[in-house]
Amino acid sequence: MQSQTYFVQDDVVTGDDLDYQVEGSNSRFVKCNTFHRKNFTFTLYGGYEGVPENLLINVCGWLLLLILFTILRKRAWNYGRIALVQKSEQRDEHILKKNGHDAVQYLSFQRHIILYMFIICVVSLVIVLPVNFQGNLEGDSKTFGHTTLSNLNPHSPLLWVHVGLAFVFLPLGIFFMRQFSLNLSIVEDESLIGRSLMITAIPKEHCSRNILLQHFQEAYSEFIIQDIHIAYDVRKLIKLDRQRETAMQAKLWCETVYKETGLRPRMRPYTCGRICVCGDACGCPQIDGLEYYTEEEHALISAVDREKSIVLQKPLGIAFVTFQTDTMAEIVYKDHQEQCKCSTNPPTSSLNCILEPHNWQVEFAPPPEDIFWKNLAVSDLKWYIRAVAINLFLFLVLFFLTTPAIFVNSLDLIQLRQKIQRLSPVLSEFLPTLLLWLVSVLLPIIVAYSDDFLFHWTRSTRNHSIMKKTFVFLLFMVVILPSLGLTSAKAFLEWAVRPQNETYRWECIFLPDNGAFFVNYVITSGFVGTALEIIRFPELFMYAIHLCFSRSVAEQVGIRKAILWEFEFGVQYAWILLIFATVIIYSLPCPLIVPFGLVYMCFKHCVDRYNIYFAYGSSKINQSIHASAINYVVFCLILQQVSLFFFSFLRTGWSNITIVSLSVFVLTLMVFFGQVFFHWFKELSPITYKKLIRRPISHTMITNHSPTEEPQTYVPTVLKMQSSRADVYSTNNGRTYGTSENSVSVTPDVEQVGLGQELAQLVYIEQPYQRY
Repeated sequence: MQSQTYFVQDDVVTGDDLDYQVEGSNSRFVKCNTFHRKNFTFTLYGGYEGVPENLLINVCGWLLLLILFTILRKRAWNYGRIALVQKSEQRDEHILKKNGHDAVQYLSFQRHIILYMFIICVVSLVIVLPVNFQGNLEGDSKTFGHTTLSNLNPHSPLLWVHVGLAFVFLPLGIFFMRQFSLNLSIVEDESLIGRSLMITAIPKEHCSRNILLQHFQEAYSEFIIQDIHIAYDVRKLIKLDRQRETAMQAKLWCETVYKETGLRPRMRPYTCGRICVCGDACGCPQIDGLEYYTEEEHALISAVDREKSIVLQKPLGIAFVTFQTDTMAEIVYKDHQEQCKCSTNPPTSSLNCILEPHNWQVEFAPPPEDIFWKNLAVSDLKWYIRAVAINLFLFLVLFFLTTPAIFVNSLDLIQLRQKIQRLSPVLSEFLPTLLLWLVSVLLPIIVAYSDDFLFHWTRSTRNHSIMKKTFVFLLFMVVILPSLGLTSAKAFLEWAVRPQNETYRWECIFLPDNGAFFVNYVITSGFVGTALEIIRFPELFMYAIHLCFSRSVAEQVGIRKAILWEFEFGVQYAWILLIFATVIIYSLPCPLIVPFGLVYMCFKHCVDRYNIYFAYGSSKINQSIHASAINYVVFCLILQQVSLFFFSFLRTGWSNITIVSLSVFVLTLMVFFGQVFFHWFKELSPITYKKLIRRPISHTMITNHSPTEEPQTYVPTVLKMQSSRADVYSTNNGRTYGTSENSVSVTPDVEQVGLGQELAQLVYIEQPYQRY
């Protein structure tokens, strides 16, 4: 019987049952529910489970999307300028200058993964694939199953090749990750480095710079404090300042139009006034745009000034104290840590009774650019309530909503897939993997956006949280459950408590063509997926929404500045690691997946390099995110050993291969957990930690101070001096509005351009972006 791609439905059977005979000592027939392609007719090549057809469609779609991108980019910007920039400016040193060290390290991680996967690809095609062809259990050379591990006899000595390679791949991966970590300068606890401390739980009524300075001068008389900054609730102030900035940009636009044409721009000062078609008939008359935005800017400037005076009178009870040396900061930090797990006993001063330093929470401060200043006003209680509610929601989605595979299978319920199949068998074959990819994209977006409601205090914490949750979510949904023949965590629980006489068995997991579905998924991610990433349709959609709600064309410059996103390192790391996990897990049972995984990594690297430099603003992350990525790579290699163990156990029982596979897996798991949780086996760690030389703290070290760099300023931009906001006005084949640090270019045409052209201008302005 022709084998198919197999899933077990939790509620509805969407295909025919398949009687499948299992090789080995416990041979018997079992029933597996199938994700079945009825009456499918191959139009290109009669074999390989539709992989050639899927590849052809993806290549064609990829070319069409790149052509679309090229047309839009050329229409919106100077094409020759971009070609020059790509040749001369898009090197790592320029990315380092414009986007920071984290972007360079992220791209370096990709290059190490590409090189490692290239070696795996060569081994898989030169060694593993010919070995799999030695069997005769799965059809002939035109059958996809003939290329998989299922083609070999369960007792064949050739299976030792797979076990041996799985063992070799692990130290090879550790070697590449160690090489990557050399330039990271990772320390065991990065949070314990610096000379600035973040102190919370200070009584708000006594949280002032002078009071805190007096306290530290009395409690630590030999210490030199370089600066103290107090945190304030700036949420409303930031909102008002953004509105002021938008009004200013709109006023400048109107002034320019008036100078060039002699006509005063007209506008409707209502939400959606830009797209209002009824006009005066609906009670939305036009007014003078220049006069309106001038008055609005003056009103908002006054509102910002009033709010600033109010804000400075209401501290949050949070202070940033910068000492002259790291040693001083370390002493103060240790003095305020809990003693005997119950209380602290820091040095006293005459202000102890009002400052209550024994209740302070003292941590080393993150860099100022890493802080979400508006989120500091969220109390711990609100944060924990939100965290519980949001994570509970995500768990329910994970448990009940299912894997993306259930959406693919649901096509059979409405008989849509059969209709598409009659119209185009090739499209019918391509549709499941495309939908799988689309739903896989949607679900991480839910995870990422849900984390925004947690109001993390730092960008690095937010990115790290998103990375961990998205990777685990994707790995469980896209790889693990489908590999188990299940479509949701709910189905997994129901399967686990089924009675023993149920027809479903573990043997349904490793049906011969299970890998074909993942091959098609990696192909779709590599071609169509990366092409869509460079076009950035979500940004286009959000920009269109903002334009529709704007009052006039004059606000388009402010809108562009307002919706320029930071590069989401957490989400992008999770996506790379998901494809890496899929490819590594199936590299030995299904070696044809590796070349397409290598293609994905190469395309992904090019797309991310382009987007980081041209499309997104820089985002701050800490070294723990890179360290987590390294550990996840090793975890993926451990999952490869798990898959080989179960494959061997279910087919041969406790054979010699099974025992060796289990032994290697257990040993690897022990070393891995020892490194991650207890920092054991450092010489075998995939991370090369930087050694910090900590000399004993002495009186001489405190009193003899060497000159140090200027302290970092822990003040949000909205509270800094406004002198840097000098308006820029220039004309050079176009107009530039904004500040000297962050200008936005618009077309020289005075007349209102169409929405489609503005969307193109937003996404395809190929100008290195500096974060506002």
